[in-house]
Amino acid sequence: MEHLGTVFEMGKAICAPLLSLKENEDILDKRIEELSCRERDVRADLEREKLQYGKTPKREVELWLKNVQNTKDKVHDIKQKLGEVSWTHIRLRRHLAKEVEEKIKKAVELKENGRFQEGLVVDLLVGSIETFPPIKIVGETTALKNLQKIEECLMDDEVGKIGVFGMGGVGKTTIMTNIHNNIKNAGTFDRVIWVTVSKESNLKKLQDDVSKELGLSLFNTEDALCRSAEIYRALKLIGNFLLILDDMWSTFPLKKVGIPEPNEEHKCKIVWTTRSEQVCRGMGSQRTIKVDALTKDESWTLFKEKLGTDFVLSPEIEPIAKAAVEECDGLPLGIITVGAAMRGVDDIRIWRNALEDLKNSRPDLEGLKDDVFSCLRFSFDHLKTQIHRDCFLYCALYPEDALIGCDSLIEKWMADGFFDEIEDREKAFDKGYTIIHDLKDACMLEKGENVPRSFVKMHDLLRDLAIAITRKSHQFVVNVHSKVGKFPSDENLMDDVIRVSLIHSRVEMLSCQSKCPKLSTLLLEGSRLGNIDHLFFEHMQNLRVLDLSDTGITCLPQSLSNLVNLNALLLRDCWRLTEVPSLVQLRELRDLSHLEELSMVESKWKWSSNEDRNGRGAGVEDIVRLMHLKKLLVDFVDLSAFSSYVRSGHSQGLNCFLLRVGDDEFFELQEIQEVFNSRECLVSVSDSDCVNSIAFPTSNITRLMIAHLHNLSAIYMEEPTQGDNLANLKYIHIRNCPKLKYVFSVGWFQTLQNLEVIIVDDCRAMEEMVVDMGDMGEANNNIPITLPRLKRIELYDLPNLKSICKRTLICSSLEQIVVICCRMLKMLPFSINSLPSSLEKINGSGRWWDPLEWDNANTKMHLQPFFSNSVTNRKKIRTSQIVQTMVSNWKKIKNDSTSNSQSVQTSVSKGGKKIKNDREPKEKQNTS
Repeated sequence: MEHLGTVFEMGKAICAPLLSLKENEDILDKRIEELSCRERDVRADLEREKLQYGKTPKREVELWLKNVQNTKDKVHDIKQKLGEVSWTHIRLRRHLAKEVEEKIKKAVELKENGRFQEGLVVDLLVGSIETFPPIKIVGETTALKNLQKIEECLMDDEVGKIGVFGMGGVGKTTIMTNIHNNIKNAGTFDRVIWVTVSKESNLKKLQDDVSKELGLSLFNTEDALCRSAEIYRALKLIGNFLLILDDMWSTFPLKKVGIPEPNEEHKCKIVWTTRSEQVCRGMGSQRTIKVDALTKDESWTLFKEKLGTDFVLSPEIEPIAKAAVEECDGLPLGIITVGAAMRGVDDIRIWRNALEDLKNSRPDLEGLKDDVFSCLRFSFDHLKTQIHRDCFLYCALYPEDALIGCDSLIEKWMADGFFDEIEDREKAFDKGYTIIHDLKDACMLEKGENVPRSFVKMHDLLRDLAIAITRKSHQFVVNVHSKVGKFPSDENLMDDVIRVSLIHSRVEMLSCQSKCPKLSTLLLEGSRLGNIDHLFFEHMQNLRVLDLSDTGITCLPQSLSNLVNLNALLLRDCWRLTEVPSLVQLRELRDLSHLEELSMVESKWKWSSNEDRNGRGAGVEDIVRLMHLKKLLVDFVDLSAFSSYVRSGHSQGLNCFLLRVGDDEFFELQEIQEVFNSRECLVSVSDSDCVNSIAFPTSNITRLMIAHLHNLSAIYMEEPTQGDNLANLKYIHIRNCPKLKYVFSVGWFQTLQNLEVIIVDDCRAMEEMVVDMGDMGEANNNIPITLPRLKRIELYDLPNLKSICKRTLICSSLEQIVVICCRMLKMLPFSINSLPSSLEKINGSGRWWDPLEWDNANTKMHLQPFFSNSVTNRKKIRTSQIVQTMVSNWKKIKNDSTSNSQSVQTSVSKGGKKIKNDREPKEKQNTS
């Protein structure tokens, strides 16, 4: 009977989570609803602070919001699984029941942590709130006269809406950029907002662009009326604003966008620039100002400037040059491009030919005015080589006013065969950057404003010219931001097409109806694409570039294997992608110019070993076979797959990688995109059970991030073999690994010659950060270790840490040391003879700092001025929160029945530990 009683109790304990599952589901719904309310309040406060004062969220707030969203997503997945799993699957349902209990605790904890008594925001935003880089106004008399007229209207209280019109390339945007900066510096308005409208704009895109400048998030709001209400509310909060709408092509009611009409109630002003006076009238402009072309003298001055200030025209050439300038008809853009094309030419015969070309280059292109485009066509025809012209035309595949990443652009040029004659990848890349430089020098491309130098943009007139040229030859189909919902299907039209761009279009499905035998580039980034017919790629054997980034596709069709010439397959941000055909079938993808990039991070595809996939889909072994791969950004399904890849040694041949396991706590989406365009090599491993050690890369790696590996005991412990070192490692962050005792052996630690930051947080078993595995006696400890670039050491919640490193560290660049809750750490690894001269601050508690032991009495005296006691009111607040939570839970226990008290006490104990252990990393709490 005793045995039966024991079995009964065991069964009762096993089934307990299942018995309370339904009740806990209801509790979880309530807790998530409460958390969502707190989240909405926080977001509303952030929007108000951003709009009224231009302030940005603290990082701890951003991290909290991210954790809230992650928790909500996981709860959604749990509830979905519960709805799919049969009640007969006891083991799985019991596991899910435990997850429900954990998520209840997590939701309560997050809600409590979302109070932020010390505020939500910090410093001012950058971007549109700041002034733009100054652009020189050409033709001072004419342009300054136009600028003065506009500024006078802005100062007139009776004028709210101002229309500025003039032909394309005449300088409207340049004038308004200068006005933007002048008004911003003068502080006349509370906010100056700039939105580029462009030809391809529609109501939704315009609302998105305005909301982006205001810092609003309308991604979850599809209803146009609700979106306009949000924008209206935000603009009302700002009060006195100036809104500049650049490059408008059609009229629209302001109220549909959410823009208030300027009047006595709304003290704001709106300026739009357009090529059409009719648009100004349709928008109800109270003042209309025409931007005139340059005078003859202004045109000649600008032309000579573009030829070069040190270039002198001979008496024979000068009249020819003046005649060429007259052909530009006072259009600044035309004068600039023609001047750039003729820079350095001193042969009269070439000048005579150029003038003849200008007179005869009136483009026979439908819908384009001869006087506007003749000089631009001349500049295109006089680019250095055919490759320059092809590369220029390729840029027209991107949306109007788009910022084009140089790295991404060159990658596509290379994949499309522009530099096939160059076998070395780096040399081909150098060639691409040289062409971009030449196109900017010829004024055919512009540097992207307010962004790093690695972006360019295309003037809308030059883009129009490029599209017109390619349309006439039937080689391009460009339907970006198009309402057309299907792939072009006219076989007669598509026979000669070599490039198709449907970026941000409404295409939802690719059917098998189109035959495109010459198609080499297909761009569908950001379209509504959700499905691809399994036969779609049957007749596209020449396709070399396929960009499906940021689409809703769930699987790639088997006909992808027919793309024998495919060089670039881009799948960035394909969130719903779950099925990819085996790369083994894409033999030519490896055996042509070879697959050199694979980026699938942030899609739902996670790589595992081929054996685990039972022959279905692509696995780790397929990656390893890509011997010419240079850039790899992927997620692994587990540590086994990750270690399998690392042990293959394949990563040593890469010049850029991001290898991830688990839910990443370290990266935002924007940072991942920056990694793709860099030469960084990163590893992020988290949220996984593992054996006591894992294979990590032993070369190339630049950043290593590890979190929540519950069984990990050591990282880089065995001594490095010949050729192995971590010389490129710059940043290491380790968090919440409860069994981790050591990080590095001395052998590995000595190789960290470029390490800049090391952060270790909440590793409660850690005893020594760096351990001497050789055990060669005390004499060995006298040999110092030099880390010349180390700037920051941060140690948090390491209660058993006794030593950072037993050897002396020489860190000439060290700026900051943070030691929080490391009560057993009695010495810092610095000697009086090797103190870092660059040191700025040491953070820690006085109880830790005061009893520290030193090699020399003078060492502490030298370091004392840099010490700052880190115990702040934040600690008291955090401690108070924990105490309040535990007191509340204890009262709950007392009210429960005696029979349940023991189990509830266990829950509270675990809950208290959970609160303490899962603190956000960027908000270090000082509870001890």
